[in-house]
Amino acid sequence: MLARLTARDRIAVLLGGAALALFLVAKFVLFPLLDRLPEGSVEEKELALQCERSLVATSESQAASLSAAQERLKSVEAGLLESPSPSLANAEWQRLVRDLAESKAVEVASTESLRVQELGPEYTLVTGQVKLRCRLDQLVDFMAALATAPRLLSVTTLRIAPIPGEPQKRMNVEMTVGAAMRGVKGTPGGNAAAVPK
Repeated sequence: MLARLTARDRIAVLLGGAALALFLVAKFVLFPLLDRLPEGSVEEKELALQCERSLVATSESQAASLSAAQERLKSVEAGLLESPSPSLANAEWQRLVRDLAESKAVEVASTESLRVQELGPEYTLVTGQVKLRCRLDQLVDFMAALATAPRLLSVTTLRIAPIPGEPQKRMNVEMTVGAAMRGVKGTPGGNAAAVPK
């Protein structure tokens, strides 16, 4: 078959065969050998290793920070009201305030629910007004009890007025007390809704 080819065609076939042989040697012998050769200097590899180690250390510290934040969130959420609905949460915070007042010998004149406010997708704030009659030292004890109560209770407004002619120096106290609970599904986002009394 090669005998039928002209001299020019034979040279072309031989050059093509040599090129194919060179390609196969480069692809299956030379390139794999080059891939096994070390890239860069020792210093460059050291820097790359240090970068990878710092990334691993950062990811471990972030995981530790995340677990600590989750534990803190769990402990804070233990202070939320346990009731599943706003009306039950309203009754719960009123009972809590009455129990604290009774433990400090403070007279509760009235409690009244004001509103339920969504604090985002997960939490809701139930607020109400409390009217008390007590002496100043009893009020201080009551406020300290509110601050250290197992449930998260906040006082946003406080008005104190003396009772004229009161022999025991008692005062009329009005305060707005808020208590947080888990979010209520179906409450309009960010709008305050009235709580049924």
